[in-house]
Parts: sequence; structure tokens; C-alpha cells
Amino acid sequence: MTITSPNPGGAAPVADTASAPVVVVDDLSISYAAGRREVPVVRGVGFEIAAGRALGLVGESGSGKSTVARTLLAHLRRGSRIVGGSVRVAGDDVFALDERARRALRGGTAALVAQNAGQALTPSMRVGRQLREALESHGLPGGHDRVLELVRHVRLPDPETIVRRYPHQLSGGQQQRIAIAMAVAARPQLLVLDEPTTALDVVTQSAVLELIRDLAVELDMAILLVSHDLGVVSSMADEIAVMRDGVIVEHRPTAELFADPQHEYTRELLASIPRVHLGDGDRAGESGRDARSLRGTLSGIAHAAHVRAAQVLAVARGEESAGDPGAQAAPRVGSTEPVVAARDLVVRYGRGLPAAVDGVSLEIGRRETLAVVGESGSGKSTLATAMAGLIPAESGAFAFRGAAGLEGDLTQPVGRRSADLRRAVQLIFQNADTSLNPRRTVGAAIARPLKLFTGSSSPDRVAELLVEVGLTPDFATRLPAQLSGGQRQRVGIARALAAGPELIIADEITTALDVRVQAGVLELLTRLRDEKGLSCLFISHDLAVVRGVADRVAVMTGGRIVEVGPADRVFGGPNHPYTRTLLDATLDPGTTELPGVGDGRALWRDADGWTDHGGGHHVKNWEAQ
Repeated sequence: MTITSPNPGGAAPVADTASAPVVVVDDLSISYAAGRREVPVVRGVGFEIAAGRALGLVGESGSGKSTVARTLLAHLRRGSRIVGGSVRVAGDDVFALDERARRALRGGTAALVAQNAGQALTPSMRVGRQLREALESHGLPGGHDRVLELVRHVRLPDPETIVRRYPHQLSGGQQQRIAIAMAVAARPQLLVLDEPTTALDVVTQSAVLELIRDLAVELDMAILLVSHDLGVVSSMADEIAVMRDGVIVEHRPTAELFADPQHEYTRELLASIPRVHLGDGDRAGESGRDARSLRGTLSGIAHAAHVRAAQVLAVARGEESAGDPGAQAAPRVGSTEPVVAARDLVVRYGRGLPAAVDGVSLEIGRRETLAVVGESGSGKSTLATAMAGLIPAESGAFAFRGAAGLEGDLTQPVGRRSADLRRAVQLIFQNADTSLNPRRTVGAAIARPLKLFTGSSSPDRVAELLVEVGLTPDFATRLPAQLSGGQRQRVGIARALAAGPELIIADEITTALDVRVQAGVLELLTRLRDEKGLSCLFISHDLAVVRGVADRVAVMTGGRIVEVGPADRVFGGPNHPYTRTLLDATLDPGTTELPGVGDGRALWRDADGWTDHGGGHHVKNWEAQ
């Protein structure tokens, strides 16, 4: 096929093709049974995808986009049925196929790359064997050389080692590449991508998207991309269909849709998206106002005092200050006594293993949100779990100083911490689905920490907490399965608030949420911080979200902090080369080209000391290599 205008540094866009459409969805309607009633979930949906073309299907949770996508593999959720219309793939009506033909369709003609490759892969089987099964199930040779060829095809290093590993021994990006290798093993005509990069950091995401795009060109595949990330969709899709309540409300070429969205719902989606790269026009527009309203005022940054972590710890503990002035971190504006101060913190998962957190020094001020960003394996979530007491620190100082003279040593695991310290430091988990007991009601989930930390768990107090997080009191009687993703995350926030904390640790809490729900949760977190005087450690790989919610940003890689400062200064630069890589890899909505991330190897090495760029902005010194 013909490729036009290769993207410098990124994946090549796919050109128009004159071949017959691979996918034809015509007036599709789907309903599911609810007792004796039938509830419509998809109504009158229609589109086509030609070979070498990519269609992005976007919309909020519950819009029907994943339901439509799965029909291309002749799959319907239990209790659902086709009410009208048809789905044709490679000329065949998929729901008219017999069982044998459907097996040939799935993985042969059409393949799926699911959202969470870690769950899609079999945990008890080595990845080499799973790749061999993907080949042999379609009558293809599954020899060792062919398996290694597949691994090389998805650009994984050291294939001989990779094929001997189990899925849990791979990173998220490596797992996703194995899932892609399995999907393309039989060279399908159609690739369905259902939120394929949701849990990936921006650098890994760019590399995975570039791989998918290149494979689509090489194999001349049609692609259906389902995502709530409009930055990903705009960089990958030739056309975008926007779904709401089971209906496509707008379907246009990508550039036209972002330049001039016609439907009010499309405009609402675009206005809800936080952005990293804000130009002068953006700052005057909706996205700029959203970023400033979420972040709150940062007045006084220019006269912020620069206080070393060692000095802060000395104030907290009544000791004399000491330490290397090069290992400093900037405190929040106007904060002379941080709630948390770490000095040369080291956290290790096992003897003989490299440190996951290696010599980190930082502070979190009162009423401040400190965001820690970095790719998978950088150590940011390990820092959060150590702060929560779920893993002990190996060495270094980690002090908490709260209101009313409460002091504590955060190097101790949670079981050795005082009840007051456990109450004061609360964690909001990334995945509310798995952190809530599916058999307990929402009210019971909130009442338990209330009883534990306050001695009382009255229904009235549970109702008050639900109202505080934007839910109604009747949610107390519901089970987690009866809630949307955003509602479950709000329950997780309410459960953390039940203890009456002073510090909230929010670890990737918006990763799986669509843009409007995400915006609502972030606004809630910011409001609660301001109203209750909370401090917050905010862990995220989404730099656009961080720009909207954080007062200060710390950038981690290899277990170390390489840059720290007020959010506006970090995003404005000058930057450490690793920070610049993260910023360049971030896909803002409307981006039509994938950034080039190369082979992911650092082109720099650490040097001694830090450079002070003023206003509390510090960058670790580095040398080119």
C-alpha cells in the first residue's frame, strides 16, 4: 500500500486505499434484558473501515463504544442481543457464522488487543508458549524460531530471555507488546484496540502506539481504536466517531473534528480535557481556565524560600541542620514547616535488588499538592506505598509533622505506627474496583474506617461523607458493582476522608476514567484539599492531569528525583532531559503525529549537584553520553 508524508520521528500515517471496506457496520442496534424489559444500549450505529485506515471510537463510560467494538469479533455480553442491523467483517456477517467460522474469525481475520494485557495473558504460562498457541490455533507453524520472530516483530529486546518469562516478570509495556504480538500472529485484516494504553506511561505509550501504527502499515490492517484519551485517538485515527448513550452523534475526519466540532457533546468532551502544551491562545481559552481553576492560585511563587530537606527535618525534630546543599528540594509557597519531609530516603524490595527509591529528598507543605511523575518503574508508586507504610524504608529520614503537635516516623511500616499517624496519612487506591469489597455495601465500606478511627459509625455521618464527595445518601445501600467507575472512585475518596486525615496519597486515581468523570474527580480532590486544609501526594503518569492539579511537581526516573519545582516552572522549562522526554511524549488532543521516543535509552547521565533556576525550580545536573 502507499504511505504518504512519513511523520518525522514518529509513526507513518496511513494513506487512503481503494480496496473494499474490511468492516461494514450497518444500522446496528443492541439491547440487553433487565428483568422483563429490554434496555437499548446501541441504536442505529453505522460506519465503515477500509484496509490501512483507522477509526477512533470515543465517548464516556456507558456510551456503548466497547459494546460496538466487541461485535466485530462476534461477541456480545451475556443477556445482550442484536435488535437490528448487521456487522460484516471481510465480507462475512459475523453473527451468521457457525462456531468453527467464528473461531477462525477471532485472531485470524480479526484480533483484539485488550485494555489490560496483564489480565489478558495467562499468568501460569510462559509468554513463549502463549505465542506458540496463538500461532498453532490458526494452523500456523509454532516453532521456536517463529516465536522469536514474533517477539522481534514487536521490538522487544533479548527475545530468548523474554519467551522464558511469565507475564508478571514483564513490565506493563512489555506485556502489551506480547499481547500485540499474539494479536498479529495470524496477520489479521482487522485489529480492534480497546483502551490499549490506559495504564501506560507517556513514553511507553508513544512507543506502543508507534509500533501499532507501523504494523498496521506493514500488514495493511484496518484498525478500530476505542479510547477515552482523545490525544491518543487524534494521533492514531484517520476518522473519529463520537458516541453518547449508544448513538454516534458526530463522525468526521480527525483534523476537521478537532478544528471545528459540530455537536455540543463533542465540544463538552474537548473542553473537559486537561492539556500539557498550553500556548497563549489556550491560556485565554477554556483549557487554560480549567488548568488554572484546578491548580488554584500560585501567588507568591517569586518570593518562595528555598529550604533543604535536611533543614526541614531538623526543624521538625529539633536538631541542628546538616547535609549537602546540593541535595535540596523546594518547599511550597509560604510553607516554613512541611507536613512531610524526606531526606536521602532509600526503599528496596529485597536484599540484593537495586533500590526502587534511591536517595530521595522532598517536602510536602500544608495545603499543598505535590505531584510525582515518571514512567513505569521510576519509583513513584514505591514512594507512595512507603509513605503509606505498606513497605518499610531501608534508610534515610522520613518525618511527618501534623497539626496539634502530631509527629511520626514514616520509615516505619503501618503496623508499627501510632493510631494517630495511621489516621493522619490515608491512601486512595488506583483501582477502586479491586479496593472495594464487592460483597459489602458502600455504607459498610465507609463505616469501617469511621468506626476504627473515630469510634463511631453512624448512618448520618456516612451520609455526610457521601454528600461531601458529590454522591447522595442513598448510595450507602448500593454494592460497588452498581456504581460507575467515577462513583466508585468517589467512594474511595470518602473512605479516606472518614479517618479525618491531614495527608492524602492519591496513586493514579484517574487512570481508567473518561475525561469528564476524570475532571469531576480532580475538581473534587482540589476542593476538598482547600476546604479541609489537606496536603496531597499525587502520583500520576498523565502530565496533563498533573499540570491542572499540582502546586509543585517532582520528576522521578531510576528511583531518583531529577527535577522539582512549581508546576508552571517545570512545564515551562528549562528542563532536565528526562523531563523534556516526558513532555515531548505527551499527546494533547488534536495532535496528529506521534512523537519519536527512539529506543527509550537515556542519552544523559547524572552529574554532581543541582542547578537552581529560581522560584523554587531545581534541576539535577547531567552530562550527555
